[in-house]
Amino acid sequence: MAGFSPRTVSGHSLYTMRSLLQKAIRRGDLDHAGYAANEMYSNYYEYLWKTLLVVSAEDCYGIMTKEIWALKQADDYKNKGKKGGQRDYIFIAKALTLLCMARKNRDACYVACNFIQEDRELDIGEIPGPEDLEWLKADYEKFLKVPDYTFDCHTPEGRRRGKTSVDMIQEEQAALTPHQCSLFDEGSWQIQYDIDRKRGLLSDKVERQLKQFQKGKKSDPTHQGEYWPPDHMEG
Repeated sequence: MAGFSPRTVSGHSLYTMRSLLQKAIRRGDLDHAGYAANEMYSNYYEYLWKTLLVVSAEDCYGIMTKEIWALKQADDYKNKGKKGGQRDYIFIAKALTLLCMARKNRDACYVACNFIQEDRELDIGEIPGPEDLEWLKADYEKFLKVPDYTFDCHTPEGRRRGKTSVDMIQEEQAALTPHQCSLFDEGSWQIQYDIDRKRGLLSDKVERQLKQFQKGKKSDPTHQGEYWPPDHMEG
């Protein structure tokens, strides 16, 4: 259609945001990748996922596409029937994090442009079929008591006990076993709490907790990809 110029929620060209998304991922710039994804999420949800799948193949080393496809399927299941702001974008967030952290190369594009051509004939040989697998069966004992760590701010019982989101962040971070050092182990969650504050969602208790929790922490330890990984992950 001549003159068709799709726009994102803030008025950007869809094609500009699509380009920003891929270029930011290539550079490990999670800040700008997140911005572009948010611009595309509400009105161009399927196109956003298609772009992430393409980027996983074009720019990332290894089997990253499998991970992104699994996240797309999980997103479809969790958000079935929901639109726009009703969706939980945790799967998009996970995909962006994996793609920005992944080792990058352009091998797939090189092969596509140089070796997958109509006038080339390749003997690919026989492809073995999948082997039959025997699944192990095991009996599991039922929990006799639900552990206390179950009840955080996301459960009615946890809220009754006065649990807050800050409690959850700190306690669940400390409980990770075995712990894989992560980019955001010492993240401040500043952006999320600033948004919640504007919406009037923060209690006095949470505000007091945040003053202590956020000391010395940064919202983006990567500094828009300038330091990747952060200092605490090096060595």
